[in-house]
Amino acid sequence: MIYSTDTYIAANKFGLGLRPGEAAYIEQDPRGWLLNQLTDITAVPHRLSSLPSSASYLASLSEDRMMMQGTRQDNNAASIRETALRESRREMAQDYQNHLQLRLQTAVETQTPFAERLLHFWSNHFSVAYSGGQKAVLRQLALPFEQEAIRANLDKDFASLLLAVEQHPAMLIYLDNSVSTGPNSVIGKRRGRGLNENLAREILELHTLGINGGYSQIDVTNLAKIITGWTIPEQRSMRLPGVSVDNSTGFTYVPQLHEPGSHRVLGKTYSNRGNGAAQGEQALRDLARHPATARHIAEKLARHFISDTPPQSAISQLENTFLESDGHLPSVHEALVMLEEPWLPQNKKLRTPQELVTATARGMELDSAIDTNRQVSGLFTRILTCFNQMPFTALSPAGWEDSASYWGSPDGLMKRMEWANSIANLTSRNSDAEYLAEEILSPDAHLQQALANAESSHQAITLLLASPAFQWRS
Repeated sequence: MIYSTDTYIAANKFGLGLRPGEAAYIEQDPRGWLLNQLTDITAVPHRLSSLPSSASYLASLSEDRMMMQGTRQDNNAASIRETALRESRREMAQDYQNHLQLRLQTAVETQTPFAERLLHFWSNHFSVAYSGGQKAVLRQLALPFEQEAIRANLDKDFASLLLAVEQHPAMLIYLDNSVSTGPNSVIGKRRGRGLNENLAREILELHTLGINGGYSQIDVTNLAKIITGWTIPEQRSMRLPGVSVDNSTGFTYVPQLHEPGSHRVLGKTYSNRGNGAAQGEQALRDLARHPATARHIAEKLARHFISDTPPQSAISQLENTFLESDGHLPSVHEALVMLEEPWLPQNKKLRTPQELVTATARGMELDSAIDTNRQVSGLFTRILTCFNQMPFTALSPAGWEDSASYWGSPDGLMKRMEWANSIANLTSRNSDAEYLAEEILSPDAHLQQALANAESSHQAITLLLASPAFQWRS
């Protein structure tokens, strides 16, 4: 059956790719199907319901550190330390692989793919990535961060989302605020520690105002001072007076690390009265409501959901909704759905490797294979590794690129062809390419003819997955 263009756009551009049989339901009201997903957007998928909290991971990490400190006092305990380190690294690596599996399974199985795409969009906007040293723990914290800080706040305003993100231990560790110390704070003067500006800079440049948002280096430095004391649980600090801890995430405020005094950001002075954490919270609320932030967020949403060069009219509408609603995210997301521009067939987006993997698994109904077939699961991992887009490994705090020029290079297109052929090797015996094309892609006479003329089911599946109709979100 042939469905309306709007049905395919709702599922493939706004969602994560059609599943066979899904189009008939969406056809009844494509925009309504999307808007209904906003009503329960914070619901935790069943796959993630038993995910340990960030606080529990940090507590385990703290116990490991205490054990390591104890062994350092024993000259004969070197082998114990080495064994413990190896076990800790093994556990982190295993947790990361488990989390990747859970994340993919959630995206493939979800009945609310627009909600899940919005989660992925905001997760990329507030990107975190693991590396070595202290940041290795982000292998364990990244997925809980996505659930605790981002998913849980998608029904609120942008200020609430921003605060939850910047106070989450994953972000504090990733951008080094967990080790930032006010030079004139109690601990700063005693131990000679200093300021780290990484988080403050990215809050201004990436998370709120944008690179052309009108801030200066002085604003970066002063914001960094304002958010000193925002850190993670640490045994010595926990014994100090006035320390507060969020038991769900592990976010810790240590007043003895906080730079005293009032500080100016974007021309406004923030005083340090009472609870020093409130000083930074007010600064972030103001940044969340700044007109430059509205413009920056509108541009990113339009680029992701419309095209690499979205029309200014669409950006302006999103910007106005953001400002008029005080950054109310459901209102902004609804305005996005009600725009005219995303529904124009000529506006399309090249699927990123992560999106390609998800759409393939959804379109070919590989849910059970993700659970049990190591070959299919291994193919998913290899394509993401090959494209260097494994979740939570973006090369910079800016997150993954969101343009065809980046992902659609000649080398990238060749890798996509190889990927399509690999999937066909494993699935073609049980797949009907012509049927799948009718079920998951908008009508394409050239593609249907090519599939009909294919020499084998293997070739047909390869042609389907490598076709522009599948590679692009449209």
